[in-house]
Amino acid sequence: MKDKYNDRLQKIEKQLRNAFPAKITYEWVKTISGQENPVGELDEYDTFCKPAKELLNRGGKRWRPVLMLLSCELVDGGESALPLTPLVEFPHNGSLVIDDIEDKSEWRRGEKAVHLLYGDDFAINAGNLLYYLPTVLIDNSSLKDSQKLLLYKYYSENMRRLHFGQGFDILWHNSNIVPDPEEYEQMCRFKTGALARMAAQLGVVAGGGDSETTELLGIVCENMGVGFQIMDDVINLTSGNPGKGRGDDIVEGKKSLPVIYHLKKNPQDIFKMDALFKAAKEKGFEKSTNEIDEAIDLLISSDSINLAKKRAMELLDASAKTISDNFKKSEASDLIIFMLQNFVK
Repeated sequence: MKDKYNDRLQKIEKQLRNAFPAKITYEWVKTISGQENPVGELDEYDTFCKPAKELLNRGGKRWRPVLMLLSCELVDGGESALPLTPLVEFPHNGSLVIDDIEDKSEWRRGEKAVHLLYGDDFAINAGNLLYYLPTVLIDNSSLKDSQKLLLYKYYSENMRRLHFGQGFDILWHNSNIVPDPEEYEQMCRFKTGALARMAAQLGVVAGGGDSETTELLGIVCENMGVGFQIMDDVINLTSGNPGKGRGDDIVEGKKSLPVIYHLKKNPQDIFKMDALFKAAKEKGFEKSTNEIDEAIDLLISSDSINLAKKRAMELLDASAKTISDNFKKSEASDLIIFMLQNFVK
């Protein structure tokens, strides 16, 4: 399974490089901007595109574009979605650029966050460019106009959902609000689930699937995104996510699901947890080891981290069952189930 997954991943990497080339040309600028005779030096275009290319070149899991391709295969669309896969990977990277500025994060994918390398202004502009740049692939595709309209519909809807999710995330970690677990999952459906949902929807549409399949697979993959997000919460507080430090969610003051579970069970700890969050933020990640450890110990004492992990696995197992029950067994269905069962370890 891993070899078959990697085969698709290599094809997707090629599409990402084609859509955002290492060497910018006037022909590329013309294609992206619609300007017949663009002016300005190429190195000037390159300068303000650098933050976006920097983050893209660092790699990443790329599971969303793979999911998009597999969704297309699932409805017998073959590789019809392959040229469109930047539609889900580019906005994901754009959201990371913006998210790191909003959260004042210092690290991303094992290196300094791009806003620290290029400045907030260039980073914000590059992050926003990644939202809009890949839509040109819809315009230039050979799909029917009706399919193109659906692609734009699902793209726009899920991008709105993404920003609703980020809005809730910012609100909660900048206030004393402790959301209910159901509210947190809704935030995850917006922030993380939206792009997984979009991957499925775009893949099915590109593959010629019907509206019922688009809806069903969209829900399945949204749940998958929520499960992955909760597992990210858990890993952040245990082994640490690759490219980021263990417990940096504490430094950022994030009300992740383990924190919510603990505070719902132990509301008297709200002031202590808040003080640890503030102290960790003030000291910065490198100097806040004691505060991070103390906060994590609190969460361990109430078994909240394990409870969050259990909830994530419920969502992922249910998604795998829905795939098995509603789609014929194929390489594509096997690979989606492989992702659900292996990407959380």
